[in-house]
Amino acid sequence: MVGSYRVSVKNSRNSYSFMINRNITILCGDSGKGKTTLYEMIAEYGRFGMSSGVSVSCDRPLIALDGADWEEKLSRISSSIIVVDEDSRFIHSKDFAGYVKKGENYFLLITREYLPQLPYSVDEIYSVEGRKNKHFVRIFHDIEKMYDRPQEKYIPFRPDVIITEDERSGYHFFRTVSQTEGINCVSAGGKSRIYDFLKEYEKENVLVIADGAAFGAEISEIVKKQRLRPRKLGIFLPESFEWLILSSGVADLREDDERLLMPENYADSTKYESWEQYFTKLLTEITKESRFKSYKKEKLKPFYTQEDTAAKIMDKCKGIRLRTEGVTYHGLL
Repeated sequence: MVGSYRVSVKNSRNSYSFMINRNITILCGDSGKGKTTLYEMIAEYGRFGMSSGVSVSCDRPLIALDGADWEEKLSRISSSIIVVDEDSRFIHSKDFAGYVKKGENYFLLITREYLPQLPYSVDEIYSVEGRKNKHFVRIFHDIEKMYDRPQEKYIPFRPDVIITEDERSGYHFFRTVSQTEGINCVSAGGKSRIYDFLKEYEKENVLVIADGAAFGAEISEIVKKQRLRPRKLGIFLPESFEWLILSSGVADLREDDERLLMPENYADSTKYESWEQYFTKLLTEITKESRFKSYKKEKLKPFYTQEDTAAKIMDKCKGIRLRTEGVTYHGLL
């Protein structure tokens, strides 16, 4: 399933209008805002149609899922937007996560709980705003992919330590770029370990770099940590390291290429659990014929860390300053 979908759900008392952009959307926020009301309206429409007093407008079927027989129901549904309320216990199960990852449907999950088993984007976590006419509002706002940072927009952040989520290509790139500047670059060994890993660096300015396309389950606790730490904590969450490379132009992909600008139309959820996987496949495919640029996630080729290439990639890392002198990377200020 691909594409973005506008959804409208209305009755005489409430009206909801929102977009579904990826395979997983999270709706959370405070009680009393209308999350459960939305679910109940969709469920009523599913049972009684127009006689429920609810109208639904969407280019895909909108289906409320519940009950002990949820697996049997899901097995018969495809190419739809499935809505699940937080009262459904199965939302936390590995079996449910398996169905979500198959990608035959998009999912709108109404929950305030931690869902580490699902790779959802930090950009697709919303709350409900409005009284009668309600809409979704993104919870974690970014300034050039720096999320909820305490610094002002045009003050570049120079960390003492960079923490990446794993030891693959992104780690090798940032370690190479930062090592001559006295900046320590370390791997947490997995995105779920970053929060605890931060405890080792309480007295240092830290920059966390992770794949925003699949970091949604972790961001809430990291942002809380950001507000409580005695030293600064920057949170840089591009879609993925591969997205940074593609956006920089060093892989010979035009900036206006629709595969980059409109991934929702290409990142088929039956093939990719998250856009991170899509961008990895795209970068691998467009560089596979190049001796110097052919990309492998596990081992980064020297081309990507040479001075001119690294400068172009770092130019996409707005708000980060690694160099102490000069303006080698013009995007770092």
